[in-house]
Amino acid sequence: MRKALATAAASVATLLALAACSPHYAAGPAGTVSDRSAAYFKSGGWHYRLTVTTTDGQQHRFRVTRHDYRHCFRGSAYPTCTHH
Repeated sequence: MRKALATAAASVATLLALAACSPHYAAGPAGTVSDRSAAYFKSGGWHYRLTVTTTDGQQHRFRVTRHDYRHCFRGSAYPTCTHH
């Protein structure tokens, strides 16, 4: 019984630590996704970026999480595409 409780406690602690370490980037402006890019930096891992075109025709390029990158394709409405 104690072993099961210790395992469960360790699992919960691991999940909390991972959730606290997830990156959070400032949201970009609302618009249509016009480009996506992913680049690997040797020491920093993967960096994901979206380019969004706003209603006034301006393009904004900004960094996003892997989750947002995987759910937002060219032509998607940003930030609606991130809510999956």
